[in-house]
Amino acid sequence: MDSYFSAQELGTFAGITVATNVIVQFTKDIFKKRCKDYVIRIYTFFVAFILSFVFIPHKNTVKDILLLLINSVLICMASFGNYEIFKDTYKKRSSVPK
Repeated sequence: MDSYFSAQELGTFAGITVATNVIVQFTKDIFKKRCKDYVIRIYTFFVAFILSFVFIPHKNTVKDILLLLINSVLICMASFGNYEIFKDTYKKRSSVPK
């Protein structure tokens, strides 16, 4: 394994979802101190859209941009779903009485 991510792997739905999740998890503290939770969801969408725009091959047509927007929404929802699963899992384990 030469690298963690290649451009080909980042061009897939799973690759962009993982990259979005990692980027947002490491940078969301900047927004959480000043803003509410919905701002982080919007930020996640923009991160997903930028990664999709860069790594998914497309032509600059209206149809392709619309598909990138729809894919970005799906990636954003999947990324938040991953976060909620891990957050709830660790929360439940830590609250178990000994």
